[in-house]
Order: sequence, then structure tokens, then C-alpha cells
Amino acid sequence: MLVRSAGRDDLLGIARVAEAGHWESYSGLLKPDTIARLLDRDYSPSALRRRLIRGGIVVAESEEALVGFADSLAERGRIRLKTITTEPTHRRHGVARYLLDAIRGLDETLPVCSDVLLGNLEGERFYEVHGFAPGEVIQGRLFDEDVIERRWWLAPAGA
Repeated sequence: MLVRSAGRDDLLGIARVAEAGHWESYSGLLKPDTIARLLDRDYSPSALRRRLIRGGIVVAESEEALVGFADSLAERGRIRLKTITTEPTHRRHGVARYLLDAIRGLDETLPVCSDVLLGNLEGERFYEVHGFAPGEVIQGRLFDEDVIERRWWLAPAGA
């Protein structure tokens, strides 16, 4: 398993993994139209190019293909893990752990946080198993749909 910073050649692979991962994770939690709009907004070629320029995207690839990615942003004394997802067929094989380690390695002095849609039990289990603690509940809107998320926190290394 190779984990590295994302580049332009990874755009299609990231979009493919995002589509498969989002439909797998959010079907039944979000309306299909909301999932489709989210994918269009965040994983269109132009949106991905902007995020690549900003930095903070790491990818995991097997011998055959890109199988996961994580997108983070250092802000206000923390690293916000915006997305971490893997191909559904590669889940529970350690791919996301490698990605999390890469994000954590960006600055081990900062806490890491990530917002998880309530009801996404697989996501909540992942964060709990990897040392995150549940934090505040956040209510918001995603397009035309009300959503509730829980923010999960991972303390800085050595804290």
C-alpha cells in the first residue's frame, strides 16, 4: 500500500472512489438527490483541481488502482479531516488507517477533528477505534436537507 500526496493524475481515481464510497456510506441516511449534488459539488474536475492546489489530499493506492483518499485542511489550531473514504471493497483492510496516519503526520502538535453524519455507524466506529472522542453535535443543512453531525476529536500526539 502506497500513501502519497495527490496529484493531477489522481483526479479520476479520487472521483471514482468518492462516488462509490459516498453512495455506500450515505444511502439511507441522505436523500439520493443530496448525495448526487454533494458529489457534483465536491468531486467535479474543477472542484478537485482547486482542492489539489490548496493541498492536503493524500491518496492510497494498491498495485492495481487508487483505493482511498483523505482530504484535510489545517485551520485555527487544528487539522480538519474533511473526508476520508475508501473503495467499499477495500474497507476493513487498513487503508483508512494509513490515510489517517498520513494526515496526522502533517502536524502532530495539532488536534484532528472530523464531522460524521449521525447514523453513519461505520464512520463513528472508525473514529472511535482510532482514538477519537465524540464531541459537539452540529445541526446544519446540506442543500435542501437538514443534517445532524457529530464532531469527533483526536488529541495531539503525546497529549
